[in-house]
Formats: sequence, C-alpha cells, structure tokens
Amino acid sequence: MLQILQWTTSGVLLLLLLTVIYLVFSIKLRKAAPRFPVLISILRGKYDFVNRGPLDLIQDGYRTVGDIFRIQLFYRSIVFLIGPQAHRAFFEAKDHQLSQREVYTFTIPVFGKNIVYDASPKIMQQQLKFVNKGLNQMNMKAHVGKIVMEAEEWFDKWPDSGEVDLMKEFSELIILTASRCLLGKEIRENIQTEFAHFYQQLSDGMSHLSFFFPNAPTRAHKKRDLARQEIAKIFSKIIKQRRTEEDVEHDDFLQVLIDARYLDDSLPSDDEITGLLLAALFAGQHTSNITSTWMGLLMIQHQSKWISKLLNEQKQVMGKYHDELSVDSLGEMNLLHAVMKETLRLYPPLILLMRKVIEPITYNGYVLSKGDIAVVAPPVAHQISNVFKDPKEFNPERFLGEYAEDQVEKFSFIAFGGGRHSCLGERFAYLQVKTIWSILLRKFDFELCQEHPLPDYSVLVVGPKPPCMVRFKRKINSF
Repeated sequence: MLQILQWTTSGVLLLLLLTVIYLVFSIKLRKAAPRFPVLISILRGKYDFVNRGPLDLIQDGYRTVGDIFRIQLFYRSIVFLIGPQAHRAFFEAKDHQLSQREVYTFTIPVFGKNIVYDASPKIMQQQLKFVNKGLNQMNMKAHVGKIVMEAEEWFDKWPDSGEVDLMKEFSELIILTASRCLLGKEIRENIQTEFAHFYQQLSDGMSHLSFFFPNAPTRAHKKRDLARQEIAKIFSKIIKQRRTEEDVEHDDFLQVLIDARYLDDSLPSDDEITGLLLAALFAGQHTSNITSTWMGLLMIQHQSKWISKLLNEQKQVMGKYHDELSVDSLGEMNLLHAVMKETLRLYPPLILLMRKVIEPITYNGYVLSKGDIAVVAPPVAHQISNVFKDPKEFNPERFLGEYAEDQVEKFSFIAFGGGRHSCLGERFAYLQVKTIWSILLRKFDFELCQEHPLPDYSVLVVGPKPPCMVRFKRKINSF
C-alpha cells in the first residue's frame, strides 16, 4: 500500500513538472507580433498623412506583414489587428486583459471625474447600464416622434430650391434632435443657444493634441474647462428642479439618469449625470452628423441606381403604416438601413479603436505584451477584398439577403465596434439618421454641385472636409 502511494505521489510530481516545463517552453516559443519598420518610409515621404491620415501606413503593414503587426512609436509598441479573425482576439478579450480606460483618459476633462473612463471598472459597468437603459427599445419609440418634429420643422424652413451645405445643416439639426431626446426639453426650449455655445467650446477642446496631452495649457483647453463648469451649473439647476417635481413625467435620457441607482442604492451625483449626458451626446452627435452627410453625398452621387429603389421602399412602407414614421416603419426600411451601413463601411467616423494590454494575450502564435496598445482600424478592415467584394464600390445590397457579406464571418463590419463594448448608441444612430433621410427623400430632389469631398483627418472624429454643397428642389407632390 505504501509503495502504491509512493508511485502515485511520484506520478503526480512528474505530471506537475512536465506541465511547468511545457508552460515555460510554450511561453518562450511565443513571439512578439512581427515588426513593421516605418521610419525610413515616413522620412522618405511615402505616406500622405494630410489626405489619408494613417490609413495607407496601416494598409501597407497589413499587405506586407499580415493581419497582426506592430509599430514602435517612441517607447510604446502599437500592435495592429486587421481582419475578422484578428478582430476576434481584440473584441472577445476580457477587460482585465485589454482595457479601454487607459487609452481614453483624454476624455476626462470633458466627461468629468469618476465618469466612464475615469471610474473604476465596477462603477463604469453600472454607468454603461444606465446609458443602455436610456437607449432601449421603449425609449426609442418616444424618440422617433421628437426627431420627426424637429426635422419637419427644420426642413420646412428651407426654400423651394437652392443650395445647402449638408454638413452644416445636419450639425445644427442633430444638436437639436439630440437635445430634445437626450438632454431634455428645458435645454431645447429655453437655453439651446447658450448650451450650443458651451458645447462647441467642449468640442474644440478635444483634438489630436488633447489625445496626447489632455491638460496642456492651451487656450482651447482653458475654454473647454470653463465650458464644462458652465454646463455643469446648467444641468445641476435642472436636475435639482426635476428632483423636487411631483406628478410630472419626462421621457428623455436625462430623466433615466436622474432615476438611476447604483448597486449600493446611491444616486449618481449631479456632475456624474452631466458627464454621462455629455458622453452620450459626444458619442451620438458627431457621428450621426458625419454619417448623415456622407450618406447623402453617396446617395446623390449614385442616385441613378439607388434613388428610385429607395423611393419605392418609402412608398411601400409609409403606405403600410399610414404615412407614420415609427420604430416599426423605420425597421422595415431595409434598403435605407443598408445604405447607412454601407456608408459606415466606407466612411467610419472612428478610424482607430484602441485598448491597452493589461495581461498578455495571444493571437495566431504571437503575444501582445503588457503595456502594448492593441488597435483595430475599421476603414482598413472594411476594404479587405476577400471579406467585402469590390470593397471600393458603393453597394448597399451587399448587406441584404441570406448571404449578406458581413454575416459570413463575425467582426467583419466594425463601424460600431464589437463584443461587450460595442457602441450602445447604435440603435439610436440608425433611428435618427434613417428618420432624417426618410423625410428628405420624400420631400426633395437633390443633385451634387461640387466634387466628392475628401475625409478630414485633422480631427479625431473623421468626417468630410467642408463644404459639402448640394442643390435641392422641393417636390410638388411629396409623400
């Protein structure tokens, strides 16, 4: 019996020893992501950073090295993951492996302390649940009517014909719709102009410089910080007033946050509510404005092929729903949805999504080490020809039907990110942009009056370089 125990103990020890040896050797065999040397190419002027941003460099790395490669940027190793398989490693990693918080600290002066990326992971998750609740299906139904009201009123002010800058028009309209749906009627009806002024100063204070040096002593940052203080005062007054109201119901995002509770049953502070409102507004206003503009330019540019199909869809759906725009009727506008999705494939507003490596992860035999910055690049991934057929063509139908190209492999389309941290405002974005263009398609005819604009890579959220001028003519018999 003793001999059997000795043999068993020896066997267990041997197994443990072999396991340790295997782990040690397997770790040693893992390699860092292959390096893509770019310094000489940059010095020789190979890449047009003004007109193309970093995209040519990233595409060059993908073609030369493969779907994982690294670039050394000063003391930091930047690891790019390009393509559906590589995206899986990025989007399916746990928060303790790849973290957003460390790379988005530049948002703290705008959103505030202890809000989203400055909060602990536990608090951050609770705050994101508040946001998700505010943008759920029930609230979407209330939002549609508000967006329709604002859009109808806005476009009724247009003359019967003329020229407009789409980017400027949508920027002004969407801050109104966002204010109505997210910030509350007190902002929209009483102090919209004052708020818009401070909000613009916040936006101006979030630049490429801010990304690296968020507290640099610049004039824009000083104005940003003062604007944040003034906005906090505005919302604190509204929040206090709403907390004392009785028998008054509000169906906006602000009220969802006022009614929210943390797990310990504590209330979000006034400043936390303000920060979450600003986070939601920044996430939605810029991207919806940009996407609405690109979408219009692409539809008009290719109208001989797509406008008649879109109008037929509008007639069928609006006839079925007695000319009422709602969550249900918008949900059946499949081609319009595909047009927006194709627009986002070609021109995603966020060209880089980043995480900091907290614990090493592996992909395809390579290791991403602690301290590395992991990056995916939607505009590069969306141009992979074995994922999207003829990727440079504008073809919304690639997203329709049983064999939609983005459904072949998970994480092919990543304009809204993916995994547990995909954009919480995706539904609201589709709802808002589709509502606006449903109205415009039925009320106006359009034509281009300038060359197709280039993307503006001088800003963090990439849109078209202004102006974005189009001609319009009001239809005699709109529907």
